[in-house]
Amino acid sequence: MTSLDSPAPVIGPAERLNGLLRGELAAVIACRHALWSLNGRHPDTAVEIATFKAHHTQTVAALQAAVRALGGSPAVEAGTWGSFALLGDALSVRLLLQAEALGLIEYEDALASLGGSSRDVVELELLPRQRRHIAALSSILSGLPAA
Repeated sequence: MTSLDSPAPVIGPAERLNGLLRGELAAVIACRHALWSLNGRHPDTAVEIATFKAHHTQTVAALQAAVRALGGSPAVEAGTWGSFALLGDALSVRLLLQAEALGLIEYEDALASLGGSSRDVVELELLPRQRRHIAALSSILSGLPAA
């Protein structure tokens, strides 16, 4: 049997939630970087991104608790998309928008493997929040000078 013939590993709910947790940890970092990049310019945009950061911080805590409730150990390291450098305003917001869009895809993909309260949180809270963030960031981006 070759490695191509072997079945894909089954990812349990705790591992799936840890994947989402890593994305949320990255989102907190990405928001922080975007705020640093704005450096006091565009105060309304900074307030909105700070709100997104607060949402992601709350989600980190909720996902950590959910992983523990399933008997797992919560991830402590962020995914890679949160580690972008300080960039121009529009580019920082565009990268944050792309990251939020990736988060939306991850949440949608996770639904099939989650059940109970974990599924409810993703479906009823996190997916709608991601969609709101994407809409708001799209609006913000349209009001910033091109990078």
